[in-house]
Amino acid sequence: MGKALALIQASWRTQRSYRVSIVLSILSLGVTVLPVYFVSKALQPYAAASIATQGGNYFGFLVIGFIALIFVSTTVSSIPDAVGSGIGTGTLEALLSTRASIPSLLAGMVGYSFLWTAVKALLFLALAMVLGMHLSLAASLSGIFILVLIVLAHIPFALVAASLVLAFRTTGQIPSIVMIASGLLGGVYWSMSAKIIPPWVHAIANWVPLAPGLRALRQTLLNGASLSSVMPDVMLLLGFIVMLNAIGFLTFVEALRYARRTGTLAQY
Repeated sequence: MGKALALIQASWRTQRSYRVSIVLSILSLGVTVLPVYFVSKALQPYAAASIATQGGNYFGFLVIGFIALIFVSTTVSSIPDAVGSGIGTGTLEALLSTRASIPSLLAGMVGYSFLWTAVKALLFLALAMVLGMHLSLAASLSGIFILVLIVLAHIPFALVAASLVLAFRTTGQIPSIVMIASGLLGGVYWSMSAKIIPPWVHAIANWVPLAPGLRALRQTLLNGASLSSVMPDVMLLLGFIVMLNAIGFLTFVEALRYARRTGTLAQY
């Protein structure tokens, strides 16, 4: 844990020198939330029926979807980006030569990205609440737990993308594919239970980890549902985590062995 914190602190010291970028990133949240608010108000009469079990308010529905998608984006892109940057600067081989475990190194390399994403998500949520979004604060702990599960369910895709970076210096467009699938089939913009969604599309969406995660997240944060009432979706997320993370971690370890064996770990 100490090694991961040290890497996070180093990332913070680097990023805080770009103060203008930090300020602009925060200001962009206000620019983003206002169009979402007005568009949701216009579409509320058409979306109300399909999202009745997920808060019933289209503005809150979209805000929770956007926040979850932001975390998914950070998850699937931060690890391969950190690995690629480490290879390019020559720091990855040096870090791997230490006694720190691979999970702690990866956590330290991407920890700052997740912390900054969490700060932006809280600010985005606060702005949305100022505009009238209603949130069940009593269910906030359950919501945080489900959000963590969503992140853990997408780490395997990041590990596979990082493995491709280690072996072939490309992500194979995996982050882009995951983001497109999550946006279209994860229920970010519309409910997958809507009547206009064909049954076969709904069946495919059940294999997208974000779909059950968002259903559970919205029911807890917007409806105040208990964790036990969304347990089917939580169990589905846990299944994704157990199966996919085993595959992702094994793929990353094998790619690391391949890079070491071929002597390309420090060659960009």
